[in-house]
Amino acid sequence: MNLPPPPPPPPQLARRLCLLGGESAGKTTLAQTLAQSWGTVWVAEYGRERWLDIGGTFSVEELLHVGREQVARENAALPRAQGWLVCDTSPLTTLVYSLLDHGRAAPELQTLARRHYDLILLCAPDFSFVQDGARRDEGFRNEQHLLTCRLLHEFGLPHFLVQGSLPARLAQVLPLLAQGSGALPRAA
Repeated sequence: MNLPPPPPPPPQLARRLCLLGGESAGKTTLAQTLAQSWGTVWVAEYGRERWLDIGGTFSVEELLHVGREQVARENAALPRAQGWLVCDTSPLTTLVYSLLDHGRAAPELQTLARRHYDLILLCAPDFSFVQDGARRDEGFRNEQHLLTCRLLHEFGLPHFLVQGSLPARLAQVLPLLAQGSGALPRAA
């Protein structure tokens, strides 16, 4: 009796690249540029979209919703990605907001903040702060950066610090993407 051949293996899912950093640290610009350069998709920051929709401070519960929705959007976009899925943020950023604004966070958000990414880029706050009406200020951006660094270290999440102008950041990142996630240096 001849059996049919086994089904082909499922297509390789893309790797997930995450951009972290404080407000006005260049995450969105870098995310869009990387996605365009690599012919793939990027997942925008849901928290920013939600903030503009409701126009007010998030509660601890609302921040948990933001973290969950960010993950859901990443999962939905992953099958459409080519090589890399570029994520403009992660639940770790949402955790930073919860801790800075409320001094606490939902336990589930703390778990979501440890989500695995194949490559995490931490955008340095090393250029002029741009106020767009939804951001706070440069001091808050620096607090976000410091807390993000601390949490990345505490959670043992490997990451790479990108600095400078967009062309400088691309020069730092593109070789990492071409090589895969491999062993990445950790940000200081």
